[in-house]
Parts: sequence; structure tokens; C-alpha cells
Amino acid sequence: MVQHNDTDHTVARQGPSKPAECPKPSSVSSTHFHPFRDQKECELITQTVDYLTHSGFYWGPLDVDEAHTRLARLPLGTFLIRDSMQANVFFTLSYRASEGPTSVRLLIKDGSFSLAGSKHTFPCLFGLLRYYIASPKKSLSMPYRGDVPQSLQELARRAVVQSFGKDSIQQLPVSKKLKEFLWLYPFSI
Repeated sequence: MVQHNDTDHTVARQGPSKPAECPKPSSVSSTHFHPFRDQKECELITQTVDYLTHSGFYWGPLDVDEAHTRLARLPLGTFLIRDSMQANVFFTLSYRASEGPTSVRLLIKDGSFSLAGSKHTFPCLFGLLRYYIASPKKSLSMPYRGDVPQSLQELARRAVVQSFGKDSIQQLPVSKKLKEFLWLYPFSI
């Protein structure tokens, strides 16, 4: 998981997320990441890292060569998210393109995500991924979660979210504990 400082950033999952407590600039320890620009950016990154941690396709500080080696023999469009080694960028999208594995910086500006070189912006990283999965170019097709089979719980969670949608989780006739589990990763990707 990405660590921007020594503070634990826990975000509650009782429906829409509560703001994370973000560190003041003076308490941020030295990392390869730039300091947060403001509270809003801190909350966005904290929430995104939390979701990515539960996605199965977030590989953390994986370098570009290792990412490309992992993707080289996989089907076209297979992708993963990793930490960027560039000082002013948090994440990188690596995917298997027709010409071979490719990596693109995931930029964050004014509370929105975009791919480097793209004019399309999204308030959520997973909205960006859904857009490129559904695009006619089919640049992205499926996430790479490694060789370990996914647990039945993970598969069921994605199926429930796909069937009912993220916005319907609070209305589902299930226990509070199950709703909390769904909120840990409320996406079908």
C-alpha cells in the first residue's frame, strides 16, 4: 500500500465515505511522492489507495520493467495499477497493448483523474478504468490480479456490485457487516 507518511489513513465505509484525516505538510515524511496540494487531494488519494488495495490489481511499488515482464505474455488489454516512480505522479497504469506492454501516467488535477495525453477527466480512478474498458478501441479489457485464484468472497462482491450498482449498496436487504464488506470495494472491475 502507498504510504505517504506515518499516519494511518482509515476511511469508514458506512455508505458514502467520511473524509480522511490528512497530515499537515510539516508532518509528511520523505517519500518519492510529492506532498498533497490540499485536503481534497489527500482525501481523494487516500480513498483511491483504499479502494485499490481491495481491487487485487494494485501492485504498489512495482517498477516498470517488472510490470512489463508480467504483462508481456498476457492477453491484449490486460492491465494493472502500480505506484509511479515519477516524483510528481502517484499512480501509473501499465497494460498490454498490441505493440507490447505500455505504461501511462495517471494524472490528478483539480480533483479529477486522467491519463497523460488525454483530455478525458474522471472524478474517480475506477470511472476512468470503466471508460477505457468500454471504449471502442478496447485499450483495456481485464485487470491482472496475478496467478493466485480470486476468493469466492471477492468474486461475489464484484458480482453483487455489478448486478445492483454502487449506488444501491445502502438499500440492499443485507446485514450491516455485509454492506461494509461491499463498500470496501464497490466496483465490478
